[in-house]
Parts: sequence; C-alpha cells; structure tokens
Amino acid sequence: MQHSSLVERKRARASGISHPKDNFDAIRLIAALIVLYGHAFPLTGTTSLAIFGNSIQTIAVKVFFVISGYLVIESWRRDPSPFRYLSRRCLRIFPGLVVVILLSTFVLGPVVTTLPLAEYFKSPLLSGYLQNIILKPSYALPGVFTQITYPNAVNGSLWSLPVEFAMYLLTPLVVLWGAGERIRIFIGSFVICALSLYMVRLATPQQPIVFYGTSIVSALDAAPYFFLGAAWRIAAKPQAFNTQVALLALLLLPVVPASSVAYEIGLYVVLPYAILSFSLAKPALFGWAGRLGDFSYGVYIYGFLVQQTVSFYFNTQGKPFLNFGLSVVPTLLLAAASWHLLEKKFLALKPGRRAFLKSASQNKSAVG
Repeated sequence: MQHSSLVERKRARASGISHPKDNFDAIRLIAALIVLYGHAFPLTGTTSLAIFGNSIQTIAVKVFFVISGYLVIESWRRDPSPFRYLSRRCLRIFPGLVVVILLSTFVLGPVVTTLPLAEYFKSPLLSGYLQNIILKPSYALPGVFTQITYPNAVNGSLWSLPVEFAMYLLTPLVVLWGAGERIRIFIGSFVICALSLYMVRLATPQQPIVFYGTSIVSALDAAPYFFLGAAWRIAAKPQAFNTQVALLALLLLPVVPASSVAYEIGLYVVLPYAILSFSLAKPALFGWAGRLGDFSYGVYIYGFLVQQTVSFYFNTQGKPFLNFGLSVVPTLLLAAASWHLLEKKFLALKPGRRAFLKSASQNKSAVG
C-alpha cells in the first residue's frame, strides 16, 4: 500500500496535477470564484463590478490565460512532441467539458424545460448545444431558462474554452517558427497584442465578427495574456518576480486613464507580472491548496450553469449576493466531484517524455 501511494504521488507530480511549491492552484481557484461572483451581477440584472477597466470576471479570465500561458509553454519546452503535447492539452480540457455538456443536455434540460420532452429532444437547439463538446459555443437549450433574468443562456462561461484551445495550438507554431526562442515569443506576443489593441480598443467592429461560434473581439481581448504569460516564462527567471513591486504597479496603474490605449498597454505589463509574482512568491503560503485538488476548472465550467439554475428556482433578480451565496457551495461540490471522479483520473493518463522513452527503449530491446 505504501509503495502504491508513492507511485501515485510520483504520477501526480509528473502529470502536473498540483503545484505544492507555488501558489498557482490557489490563484486559479480564486480567479474561478471571482468569475462566479462577477457573473452574479449580470445574471441578476445588476451592474457588473469593474476593476482595471474591465468587469471583474473578465480580469479573472485574463488571469487564467496568464497562468495557462506560463505553464503550457513550459510543458511544451519539457517535451516538444506535438502528439504528446496535444494529448496532454486534450486530457485537461475535454473530459470535464464533455460531462458538463451531457449533464446539462440530458439531466438538467429535461427537468427545467418548458417544452414537452418529445419536442425538447427533437429541437435543433439540442444538437447545437452538444457542439460545445467540439468547442463550438452554443448557449441555448430548447425551452431552458427562457423566462429568467438572463434568458436563453445555459452556460455562458464556455466561450473562453475554444480561445484557450486555439492558444494551445498556436504555441508550438510560434515556438517552432524562425530562430531564437525568446525572439519568437516576443514577436508572437507583440503581434497578438497589437491586433488586440486595434480590434478591441481602436477599431471595434460595428457588427460582431464570429468565427466557429466565437466572438473574435472577445477572443482577441483575452488571447494576449496567454502569450504574455508564456513570454514571461521564457524571458524571466523566477527571481525576477517580486510581490512588493507587483503591488506597487497595481496601485499605480489607475493613474493612467482607464479608457486609453496606454492603460491597456499598462495592463499587458502589470497584470501578468503581478499574477506571476503572487503565484511564485516564496514561501508559497497557499501551496497547500493543490493538495485538496485542482477545483478551478470545475468551478469555471459549472458555475454559470449553477447560477442560472439558482435564478430559475429562487428568482434572484436584483439580488447578486443571494445568487452568489446560493451558488458557491453547489458549484464547489460539483467541481470537487469533477476533479476527484473524472479530471484527476484523466490527467494521470498524460503521456510524458520519460514514459515514452522508456516504452521506446523496451520495444527496441524486444525487437533486438
């Protein structure tokens, strides 16, 4: 039994399941809970809270992208195999996503729909919603949440997943292109930041531009933070991050007019630096958080769904704090179940370079 436990701990470390020597797990969980809290305002018809020129839930999503960029680029650098890299990314995204979509469609939907079940299951909206499994966002299920404060949106949080996965696909292309790893990531970051500034701040399209169910403007608003997280990982050693400097930068940022391009450029610098400084701070005061499990993804993909269900049953219009209060415990329970029963088991299957080399060596010996 002791040997088995040791093996499991080694597998967990190899799969990147927890980060006991840093605060990444804690920061991600806090960000996920901020998304939950921030969504409580629009979902109850009240004004969203804002910070750093964005709604608080938007800032929290950008925090996710910073951390993801920082960790994912390191995953690629440790094992630059396209197949194993994409396998690891798919094992992170899809198991939890598939289950939440199936539960929404075939458990919650039939319970709360206002339509007869035969009509519900025949509706093209149902098949459209199932396309979330292939990262094509669709938000409405037939007859579901049609008469609540924020109608016809079953799980609005899913919009960011195809953007994140697109970043996963772009990472190897940026790192492999040209010569000089640092130069490549800096060029990639500069291009995506410039494009984002132009489309989001300077020349926002009058009509929505949608590709594969995703708003291009929303995607470009979040995408730079993934590349900036990756750039910090490649360009800076952990010693470069300082929590005191990060706090000072966060305090000084509001001096710049919030609606200006200069403010957005400042946010490109300050937010990634601050988040990574807090995540890498020594001693890691919240390093224990990962030992409980990485619930952040589960909180993110279940939170909106739970909040809409709370709105449906308890009519929380105009009551964001009630909506959040009634939603947080069920969301955490679902996230914990998702982690322990599903995500953790799939992450343990992540292919590693060492395991691959060992397998190849064994096969070679067998052939020889």
